[in-house]
Amino acid sequence: MMKKLLIVGAGGHGRCCLDIVRDLKIYDTISFLDDNCANEIINDCKVIGGINEMNNYYPEYKDIFIAIGNNQLRKKLINKAKCLGYHVVSIIACNAVVSPYASIKDGTIIFNNAVIEANANIGVGCIIATNTTINHDAIIKDYCLIYSNSVIRPNSQIGSMSRIGSNCTVTFNAKVRAGSDIEDGCVIKLKDEYDFEVEI
Repeated sequence: MMKKLLIVGAGGHGRCCLDIVRDLKIYDTISFLDDNCANEIINDCKVIGGINEMNNYYPEYKDIFIAIGNNQLRKKLINKAKCLGYHVVSIIACNAVVSPYASIKDGTIIFNNAVIEANANIGVGCIIATNTTINHDAIIKDYCLIYSNSVIRPNSQIGSMSRIGSNCTVTFNAKVRAGSDIEDGCVIKLKDEYDFEVEI
């Protein structure tokens, strides 16, 4: 039986997700949904419709991945896909290093050369970009985006819907409030149980 995947979003993030999925060699057919380029061919992959046509392609496509960088919209579309009956898959790059004791929930992508250590917990619909390290026992809540080369230290916690820029460090035991937007190159230090302190 042929395995088919529907990727929602054919922008830069979606095209990078496509590369990772192809390397995994799981799916016979991969198609996009995107409002800006319906019926086009993007990186040898057909855009079969717009995002609002998601309901038209289940159960022809049972597996779906929401490749949208915006945390809020990604959450909305993952919830919609689940309501329609889709299986929202997680994607882990072939050369990512993921402990068998880490937890990664549905709709999350782990990019190339990322490291997820023992007992780290990654929530629903997260993006863990290239070369990022999530140390042991760190918690990344749902719908977070962590850009390249950042380090999330042991026992730290990133609140849901947060965006952590490139080359950031969240230090040991630090907690980042939900909905935070941390600029590139910042160091997040522990201040108290409910807050964070930023150094640039």
